[in-house]
Amino acid sequence: INTHIPIVAEMPHGGFKHSGYGKDLSMYGLEDYTRVKHVMSNIDA
Repeated sequence: INTHIPIVAEMPHGGFKHSGYGKDLSMYGLEDYTRVKHVMSNIDA
């Protein structure tokens, strides 16, 4: 059903492999651009 709805991060929308907003404007889209990593540096110099 197509209707006007506000775009909110908690609600990804769009079909499977279809163009449109999809998960890109949701919190799920952030997972593609973020990852946890550990960085260690010696700053005594």
